[in-house]
Amino acid sequence: MRTVVILTIALVVLGAFGATAKKPVDPVSGSKGLLDCTNAVEVFCDDVVSGTTIGGALNVSAYSCVGWTESGPEVVYFIDLAGPANYNLTATISDLLVDLDVYILGSCDEDDCLAYGDASATATDLSPGTYYVVVDGYNGAEGDFTLTIGCAEQVAPCCPFPFDCYVFDFNLDPCGLQLVDCGLGPNPWAWGVDLEIPQVACDDVPVTNILGTTLGGPYPASVGGIAMVGPVLVEEACDCLELCHYYDTETGYDGGNVKVSTDGGVTWTLIDPARGYDDILDSTYYVAECVANEWVFTGDSGTFVRDCFDLSAFVGQEIMIGLFFGSESYATADLGWYVKWIKLGGEASPVQNTSWGSIKSLYR
Repeated sequence: MRTVVILTIALVVLGAFGATAKKPVDPVSGSKGLLDCTNAVEVFCDDVVSGTTIGGALNVSAYSCVGWTESGPEVVYFIDLAGPANYNLTATISDLLVDLDVYILGSCDEDDCLAYGDASATATDLSPGTYYVVVDGYNGAEGDFTLTIGCAEQVAPCCPFPFDCYVFDFNLDPCGLQLVDCGLGPNPWAWGVDLEIPQVACDDVPVTNILGTTLGGPYPASVGGIAMVGPVLVEEACDCLELCHYYDTETGYDGGNVKVSTDGGVTWTLIDPARGYDDILDSTYYVAECVANEWVFTGDSGTFVRDCFDLSAFVGQEIMIGLFFGSESYATADLGWYVKWIKLGGEASPVQNTSWGSIKSLYR
């Protein structure tokens, strides 16, 4: 079985720096081979270590995955991922008073950058081996931080599955869609045609209609809302949710996530995709409506992707499914979040008892 490790680095920033200064940038040339890992500090699962970039090395000013200059000193850590188990590995940096950024490298080379973040970074599908975490300073920044490492065995994805129990296919119709407000800004969700996004979804299915944010162009700043469908009954034969979706949002500032409600939409519980979300939204300066400081899909998926959610914790309960989206006050040219379908299913064909059949009949 392939070993999959997700490396997540969350950065909590306190003070007047960073967010606005780094948005409009020009690319800078790489500085390949300058990173010095001679004194790299080894970290392990469950470690909590104090660190500082003050007085550190000034070898690297550019990384291959960003287009801004990191002219502050850097501190290098390394972690050995032994396998063979699959893991979710998190590293959190806190207690900051200056603008430090974080990078995940596949080797001791700044041009082998796997992920980065002003607030967090995530690198996925990592094989067993040694990886490097670098804390660097934007625009000459240097200061103290606390690094926390956590590990958890990753659960295998539950989709795609051979049997469908419920299918909300937005190619066909709005599927009983309900729009619910959850923030101060207007709800951006809409159903219809959008020719700006990729026109082929998962399994090479053409896109006709779509559920998306602000169809036909970029989503506005300071919007937030819930797109809700259901109810559906979660049973042992129907305890996996499959989402086919495409997203293009400002990384780390705008995005969306999936929640379920067992009380008709009064309260909500965040559910996590098998691969993990991309980032925690940085709300130090700009607050994203509805999803501030939450794990979200953010950035650019590139094309339609399939994500899988384990619903076994809700077996025996009727749930509503909510797609939560929010943007902060900085306008961008990004398109938003678009959902082709939501499916519930499982590995075994569901038993057609009276209760199950009566519920399914509502969605035929």
